[in-house]
Amino acid sequence: MGSGKTTLGSRLAAELRIPFLDLDARIEAVAARAVRAIFASEGEVGFRRREHAALAALVAEAPARCIVATGGGVVELAAANSLLPALGHVVWLRADPDVCVARLGAASQTRPLLDGDWRALWKRREPLYAAVAAAVVDTHPASIETSLAALHAVWNAGNHAGD
Repeated sequence: MGSGKTTLGSRLAAELRIPFLDLDARIEAVAARAVRAIFASEGEVGFRRREHAALAALVAEAPARCIVATGGGVVELAAANSLLPALGHVVWLRADPDVCVARLGAASQTRPLLDGDWRALWKRREPLYAAVAAAVVDTHPASIETSLAALHAVWNAGNHAGD
């Protein structure tokens, strides 16, 4: 949350002229309700079940060349972690958790997991991100342009040279 997945992912996809796919948006579309509403009615377990199903569907139907933004908690399901590499080069957009929360601003009201101890959440997820990521791009304190340049380098290094 707040690392820049949507901002940077959509900009990179636009620059590369390839589709940008947002996993949370797909979950909301299928459920016909917001993530917060899913958490409220089904809890985190129900949301993670939906997230895994959406990820599996995305692996089956995503274009060969696309940028995918997953929710920050996708790494919490071991089964999902085995699916992520099937989408391609997994990049962890890393930023200080305090900076991430500040970036969210008013949007943090829509993030159910920020209601709890988000620092503990970040510490729990950090080794999971490290385990699944093929590359890491620090998005803080970097500017959007610096982060995009780093993502272009990762894209080119991931056997996409010339795209």
